[in-house]
Amino acid sequence: MYRVSVARVGRGPLNPRERPADPGDDRKDWSRFDTPGLTIYGASRRDTAFTESLAFKAPSARNYASLVEIAQDQGISLDQLLDELRSAGIPVDGMGPDWRLTREIFTLQFPDRLWVDLTHPDTVQAIKGSGIAAADRLTVSDLTGDERAVTTLVAQWIRAQQLEGGQLPAGIRYPSKFGFSEGDYCWAAFIPAPNTGCTVCSGEGFAANDPDLRVAVRRTGVNVT
Repeated sequence: MYRVSVARVGRGPLNPRERPADPGDDRKDWSRFDTPGLTIYGASRRDTAFTESLAFKAPSARNYASLVEIAQDQGISLDQLLDELRSAGIPVDGMGPDWRLTREIFTLQFPDRLWVDLTHPDTVQAIKGSGIAAADRLTVSDLTGDERAVTTLVAQWIRAQQLEGGQLPAGIRYPSKFGFSEGDYCWAAFIPAPNTGCTVCSGEGFAANDPDLRVAVRRTGVNVT
């Protein structure tokens, strides 16, 4: 997987914030599939990894549509418009150079283990049968939505399950909320301890004009300088 992460001592790509073993109901600030312990996120494709890392700053659909309309009227691309607005001192949601310069995009490889496909019908059936998710009608939209009381409890339940041969799941595979194409998955990996779990972990810096980053800018409406 590809993962965009801060690159400093104590908060590298394999050292996320640890979640408490007994969080109670206080999960509102957790990421979607965080569990007690350590969970890291990435994507099968580089452009999707950038998209997911910018998602929290994405404007509303109404504001995004307004930006697209302005760009079309001017005959330029959305990312060009965002660049021009920020250069002119007009505030738009985005990330300044500090965000980019303190991060790298990492390539991670994991041992050959079993992952859970969150949106597979068998997975949905198993989760419904467990009774763990307090949703009126449990569907894929509940499992991939923003309600942390559902998604984090489901992830916690999945992490505890024994799969074929007694294996514990390596993590969860799921689609990006910004769109999905064949083979373009997002991943939430359960790692046992900081700086463990991967056979390969290599990172590199990225420029503001990185082609995959610019794809993410167009998808999200979040500019990066």
